Amino acid sequence: MHALDLAHFIITTYPDKGITPMKLQKLAYYAKSWTLVAKHSFIQADFEKWTYGPVNTLIYNAYKQHGADVIPSGKTTLSISHKQKELLTFILDNYIDYSAFTLSAMTHNEAPWLEAEDNAVISDAAIISYYSNQAFAKNFIKLQNADQQPFHVLKSNSWHSFTLDMDAEEAETFAIYPTAEDYQHQSQKANHDFQKLLREIDELL
Repeated sequence: MHALDLAHFIITTYPDKGITPMKLQKLAYYAKSWTLVAKHSFIQADFEKWTYGPVNTLIYNAYKQHGADVIPSGKTTLSISHKQKELLTFILDNYIDYSAFTLSAMTHNEAPWLEAEDNAVISDAAIISYYSNQAFAKNFIKLQNADQQPFHVLKSNSWHSFTLDMDAEEAETFAIYPTAEDYQHQSQKANHDFQKLLREIDELL
């Protein structure tokens, strides 16, 4: 899969997620990074170290005219296997709700971007070395019983903020869920409860 095909996949798969050129770059970068960790290196796209995080020049040139605006989704048919689509959506689902600036800040705290020279390509070796040692990488280790595959939460900036006042043992209870489906259910419930609380507060004001 080439860089522009990956960009088309992201935009058309998540048409209602406010994908700007900056957000697209970061989503594409994480898609490539985790597919490398999963040992399914089918994405042919290089990312350079730019000021606001990793950038693929082909994607940049194709969408720069949108500036900070959301890119229209359009319709694109891509030749992609079921396995590739499943892997990409698993990865992207964990990043898609973050803003462009949050995603940029995340890359700024990670070794592949930090240690690369300005405007230089971030190497696959640097990506694999760093991300393979993150807890999220355990999601790509296939166990015998796939139905009982535990889900290791992406330890993003928001996760660290959420667990900041917890001791290590308590924080770890929020780091692993029985399955990815269970995590999604709990996340949706938490978001629903939070939105309900906001509405109740708004009614009181």
